[in-house]
Amino acid sequence: MTSRLLRLLAALVLAAASLVPASAAPDAATQKRLDGKTTKIIGALKLEDAAKAERVKTILGDWFIALWAWHEQHDPQLKELWTKWNAARAVVPKDEFPAEVIATQIDDVYASLRPARDAFIAKLSAELTPEQLDAFKENWSRSPGRLRTYNAFLEIVPDLNDEQKKVIFDRLDRAREDALLTDADKEIVAIFKRHKVKAEAYVGSLEWAKLHRAFANKGK
Repeated sequence: MTSRLLRLLAALVLAAASLVPASAAPDAATQKRLDGKTTKIIGALKLEDAAKAERVKTILGDWFIALWAWHEQHDPQLKELWTKWNAARAVVPKDEFPAEVIATQIDDVYASLRPARDAFIAKLSAELTPEQLDAFKENWSRSPGRLRTYNAFLEIVPDLNDEQKKVIFDRLDRAREDALLTDADKEIVAIFKRHKVKAEAYVGSLEWAKLHRAFANKGK
């Protein structure tokens, strides 16, 4: 698909930050890519209602067109920022503050796509049960995954209370929502890593508080 046609489709889909079915048809290569993506998702959801499955397929197709067009425009900037973020985190001794400044810039780039992401999820929610929507999001985030990452945190830090577990779960839930802003595996991993850093910092603050209490009690 030419860049011009892709941008036209995206403009139609993203109009008023809502997903409007695009009137311009994608070319054969893009349609094949769309069919592969949407058919796989529909199969995983096990939708028995053929009419519903077709509606969901249309919603997914509109989203992929918009997503790919947006990334075609913004990927050069994102690639540069993610590279800088990784480089900032590789410095020894580790200092997360410079990387966090870059992460904020990354968030600013994604900001223009979030309203369309939210509209996409709203349309999907009207067709899927909460359980199906949750399964869709978990499947989209693939190998990091909210549940897989959350369970790893519980295994690493087994003495968390319910309130602390919720803080970590909510952070990873945000990671899963942000993962919907791309369908690229490496970018999804990077997005999860960006949120995991926050969760790890939270766990670190809990450990510091525990050590500080032990020190204070020792003094008493």
